[in-house]
Amino acid sequence: MNGRGDINRDMATSFSVRLLLIRHGLTDWNESGRLLGRTEVGLNARGRTQADAVAEALRDWALHAVLCSPQRRTQETAARIASLHGLTVDTEPELDEVWLGRWQGKTLDEISEDPDLYRYFEDSTYVCDAIEPTVQVQERVVRLVERRRGELSGRTVALVSHGDPLRLLLAHYLSIDLPRFRCLTVTPGSVSVLKIGSRGSRLVTLNWKPGVLKDVLS
Repeated sequence: MNGRGDINRDMATSFSVRLLLIRHGLTDWNESGRLLGRTEVGLNARGRTQADAVAEALRDWALHAVLCSPQRRTQETAARIASLHGLTVDTEPELDEVWLGRWQGKTLDEISEDPDLYRYFEDSTYVCDAIEPTVQVQERVVRLVERRRGELSGRTVALVSHGDPLRLLLAHYLSIDLPRFRCLTVTPGSVSVLKIGSRGSRLVTLNWKPGVLKDVLS
């Protein structure tokens, strides 16, 4: 029978990859309540401060890759992290923001009379032409992680993306039903840490802001 030390070693080695799930810093549109979608909006002053704080907090960690959504706000966040580790930003379209149609650039007040809005918030699996289907978003972010897991085995990887794609990624690996994915909080400038391995997944921290990262990653 294995001793406790053997069990601990087995548990430690069962995790194949550690993901740092990072949401981009704030933009003016975040602060004014506008739905960004794939609009090319960069970080504002607060967002740049958030991105710098995350990058500094990760300075002493052995990152092996920085994967990023194509959007300007995520690229600006990821560049600050990658530069402190001598890495280049690896752009991955699967990490892109949720596509929006007629809702893009609008506030919730401006689309409050749209019946599709209420049906979407009542049922996250609802499909309409105003927004990319939630199932599709989850499938693409999970597909990316599964495609890259082999080459990144045993390593720590930063994924810089957006609120819903990160929530949906977490929901999949934590076996949270799709209709409940919004119970996960992922705010701008935050880091969530997820370990994925052959024996399942473990959430180390959710929606952390710089201050005690060494504690939650150890």
